[in-house]
Amino acid sequence: MTSGHGGMKGCLRGVLGAAVLSLAGVMPAKEAPVFVTGAETISTEQARELFQSQAAFIDVRSREKWQWGHIEGAQHFGLYSTFALLKHPGFISKDQPLVIYGNGSHTMRSALAAHLAASWGYKTVYYYRDGYFSWQAKDLPIAQSEGRSALEASILQSFSE
Repeated sequence: MTSGHGGMKGCLRGVLGAAVLSLAGVMPAKEAPVFVTGAETISTEQARELFQSQAAFIDVRSREKWQWGHIEGAQHFGLYSTFALLKHPGFISKDQPLVIYGNGSHTMRSALAAHLAASWGYKTVYYYRDGYFSWQAKDLPIAQSEGRSALEASILQSFSE
């Protein structure tokens, strides 16, 4: 039995369409994946330990959110702005452990960024799924900044020369 709106086929097309739009970034995902190929998912406690061991923290949120607050010492590479610069050699050693984070488990940015970093040859990529708000909730070190992070600014300067 079919309805005037395409019945089961129409319903299936709608579900598939929504899934494609979600993957394309048009519709927000309800929750980020727990695991990312090529990266190790870490908790806030594990992120704190990596922070103490001098791992490089990469914030992939928008510049506005970066300026409002970020993990102390993190470098800003917005996923939709400057993150792709990290695929070029010489900016961050591929041997340097990277902790990639966004706002939290309700966004896809850090998952996509962690996947990209691993695909670009970074050897140790940590996907901090819980992100900035979990870090802040645990009263761990945060900072506020105007403008770009130091590393991001030096990379952009080298490309403009």
